Amino acid sequence: MSSLRPADPDIDVTVCVVNWNGARWLPDCLRALGEDRAVRLEVIVVDNASDDGSVKVVRESFPAVKLIVNNENAGYAKGNNQAIVRGRARYFLLLNNDAVPESGAVERLVYFLDQRPKAGMVAGRLINADGSTQYTYYPVSLPSLASMAADLLWLNRLSPRNRIGRGALARQWDPEMPYRMEQLPGACLMVRREVFQDIGIFDERYRFWYEDVDLCARARDAGWELWYVPEVEILHYGGESSKLLGEASRSLLRFQSMLRYAAQHFCRGHFLLLKSVVTFVLVVRLPGVMVAGLWPGAAGRRWKGAWRAYFQLLREVVLG
Repeated sequence: MSSLRPADPDIDVTVCVVNWNGARWLPDCLRALGEDRAVRLEVIVVDNASDDGSVKVVRESFPAVKLIVNNENAGYAKGNNQAIVRGRARYFLLLNNDAVPESGAVERLVYFLDQRPKAGMVAGRLINADGSTQYTYYPVSLPSLASMAADLLWLNRLSPRNRIGRGALARQWDPEMPYRMEQLPGACLMVRREVFQDIGIFDERYRFWYEDVDLCARARDAGWELWYVPEVEILHYGGESSKLLGEASRSLLRFQSMLRYAAQHFCRGHFLLLKSVVTFVLVVRLPGVMVAGLWPGAAGRRWKGAWRAYFQLLREVVLG
């Protein structure tokens, strides 16, 4: 477990922004932070070997931002950890590079945690450009064997109101009201320093997906409360970094992280059942993935080589 630097009473929030080829969104994100003058911030950007000029944008346009430049894509968990262990504030704001907090958002998140000592994490409302709430980022509850199986078997697509999965239409959740949740979105998440001191920082074995879910699960298990507050709004473009990954990498990382989470947080019986479902899904999808990779044009290029990722996943599942 990595230790944190001593807290500086003159800093309220350490903002941790992990960036990979996000030069088109990063300026809006960082400018929005500069508008929140009621709280004292230190902003740390961790660049994961971008090749789109992101580093130049930060150095030239945001000289007050602390910049960490990696020579490879270290992933979301490790990137955030690099910023967290250097942070000196009493609160940490984990912020995606494609998220733009409204004016005063950071201040209101700080106020919420100040008023509730048992609250370890708090998140605001992620919204689209038209102001609508991004329901898909609020599963409310932590994943279970049933919810993962419903996702893998496309039950949420076929029956959006089913009570097995965590589909948006099936949740008993009013986004207009404060709500205590088991899982909060990592796109804009404020974490109390004591939480990291209590449960540790991100598990770097998660390269992409489920790292924030694992953090929420560990915090909840340790007795911390996780809250959603609707009055704090964050414009979120959503999934922009993941869109830069090919289908092969997306599939490989998603399934690997899902199985790692299940191995850590499920009983052995449920973990073995999930492995069976994953194996079934991979075998069923594999022919379609192979055909898709042969399709002409952009659609084929998108899936080219994905079959190799599926074979690798099958080997990993069978061999444990």
